[in-house]
Amino acid sequence: MAPVRHRQVEANGISMHVAEAGPEGASAPAVLFVHGFPELWYSWRHQMGYLAARGYRCVAPDLRGYGGTTAPPEPSSYTVFHIVGDLIALLDALRLPQVFVVGHDWGAIVSWNLCLLRPDRVRALVNLSVAFMPRRPGVKPVEYFRASYGDDYYVCRFQEPGVEAEFTAFDLKNFFKLALTVQTTGSSSMNLRKMQAYNKEIKLPSWLSEEDVSYLASVYAKTGFAGGVNYYRCLDLNWELMAPWTGAKVQVPTKFIVGDGDLAYHHPGVKSYIHKGGLKRDVPMLEEVVVIKGAGHFIQQERALEISEHVYDYIKKFGTGVSTLKISKL
Repeated sequence: MAPVRHRQVEANGISMHVAEAGPEGASAPAVLFVHGFPELWYSWRHQMGYLAARGYRCVAPDLRGYGGTTAPPEPSSYTVFHIVGDLIALLDALRLPQVFVVGHDWGAIVSWNLCLLRPDRVRALVNLSVAFMPRRPGVKPVEYFRASYGDDYYVCRFQEPGVEAEFTAFDLKNFFKLALTVQTTGSSSMNLRKMQAYNKEIKLPSWLSEEDVSYLASVYAKTGFAGGVNYYRCLDLNWELMAPWTGAKVQVPTKFIVGDGDLAYHHPGVKSYIHKGGLKRDVPMLEEVVVIKGAGHFIQQERALEISEHVYDYIKKFGTGVSTLKISKL
């Protein structure tokens, strides 16, 4: 890992914990990393080191509700407008007119929406694991998940008030070992009841260390899981608020990467959408889709060097010049 600098930044009415690596100041090209659930800035440690060594300023915040960033108690404070607003305010506070964006899992969803709402702030996007999901006017997301997977599906269970308390029943180190390495990888397998009943020894793969697991467990022991769960509770609210963007296109140069063992890739209709023109229709500037054989959901950790190289090979095409886009001081 490259040396990582940590600080708190006041942005959009909250305090954000931000990890940075690489050159300081606004003269270097910058990369904004957006993490998912149940993760932190730490998921990007490998990519930050790789890109920092190549002259990029790497910025990886804990998102609203995670780690060292403020966690408002109301679920309604976690809409995509809040999260995208946080990121735009963070870029303003850091005096970064335009950045490359790399997202994963919920961070990919946030990044798609960042590009949809503020394409002027994004030079290019590399998104991992979760494809763009165009708004379906006829059905709310939670209704769709209930009809497709039943009430016990994790997205549906996360709608229940107080469900985050179930995480306290876990030894958190074992929880993260299981969540990050179980064969049916990804938050799609986040069935808390089944995870609590799992009693086999969990052997860590080479890409995940006891130190990694201990870091995640120590942070979540302090914060709990309510912040991350609240993102799921806003799915239907996001659907309502995003009505004006029905049919809107993501107009940012884009590369999409997914592991062929990622459950998010195997949801009904996803492969067809990605490979048969749907994703290209909704993301017209999509330049490349990469499917990594044998890789699961937490792909930026599992295939750290491969993902770092993919990100670098893509964003270096845009040069190292820094945009002169002006930032409003209002």
